[in-house]
Amino acid sequence: MFMRRLIWVFAFALLLPFNVEGAGESQKSADTLAAIAKIPDPFVRMTALEECYTRRRLEPDTPDVDRNLLLHLTDTAYQIRRFPAVLRYGEEGLRREWNNPRLKLALYFYVARACEELGVNEAKVLRYTAFIRQLAGVVDPTRADPLIWQRFVAPSLRLAMRLKANRAATSDDWLDTVADGIAALALDANEEVGKELYAMALRARAHEHGGAAAVAALEALCRSSIATTEHLNRLAFWYSRQDRQEQAAALLIASYGRKRDAAVAYTIGKLLQNRRPEEAMDYLAESVQAGNGEVSTRARRLLEHLFFNVHKQDLTPPEREDAFESLLQKAAKRLKQTAATAGEQEIAG
Repeated sequence: MFMRRLIWVFAFALLLPFNVEGAGESQKSADTLAAIAKIPDPFVRMTALEECYTRRRLEPDTPDVDRNLLLHLTDTAYQIRRFPAVLRYGEEGLRREWNNPRLKLALYFYVARACEELGVNEAKVLRYTAFIRQLAGVVDPTRADPLIWQRFVAPSLRLAMRLKANRAATSDDWLDTVADGIAALALDANEEVGKELYAMALRARAHEHGGAAAVAALEALCRSSIATTEHLNRLAFWYSRQDRQEQAAALLIASYGRKRDAAVAYTIGKLLQNRRPEEAMDYLAESVQAGNGEVSTRARRLLEHLFFNVHKQDLTPPEREDAFESLLQKAAKRLKQTAATAGEQEIAG
């Protein structure tokens, strides 16, 4: 919601340099519009703009309201969430020719968002979001125009994702839905985008045909700069349910590297016990030392089984006891060193 409120602030700043496009209106009219556009209170500005609109519609020599006035009417109506007015002025503006495609792109976005807010004409919204992507020329996200992709293109892709999710019925539908969210993430990797794509992944997962799309969305999040331990842990769980133990372990190890969690360490130990037993025992030992309650109990039970019954049978009983104690002490030392490093980084930060 915070990012949505910021969109119109950014958009207004984007539109300010283009108070007048073309030379079709008189200098006096241009000066009047420029002065109104600078009114800081959007409600007062909207009243002045609508008065100007009405006046120009009544003037015999200006039967057709110029596009710049329509642009500011649409922009200001969007700021104050007067969505019926956004539709009225925005659609009228879209019927005009625009030398600057960026301004037409903004109008498409405002109208699409107004339709979403009012719950009308979803087909039009999807067409307009497609037009936005075409106008922006976003094929390779690394080459997108940074002035518009965060303000209009990425939000329009998220809008399309939300609407497509309401219609998604097949696996392909869900994959197409999350593809828009993944594209938005590539264009603008921020916390708001991440939250929405993560929520969509969970929604897709809950649908009988959305499993593949859910995994694709979460994989994109885990590759991104905004990946969280929750994302990593969730995808690891989904991988483990698909019998992709190595991939699940890799994600949990990455998560554990960010945050020492006894339950995560225990799960890593379980996943690695057959393929990488020595490493598994190290994680289980850290889980024993860091955890408490049921997690610690289960971790110790598995660790003792691996250590005494499977991998250290060649040692004498006293040697096994000493080696086991050494394993736990080393784990405690690693945890202490990690905590000290984290504390130093927090102070430095």
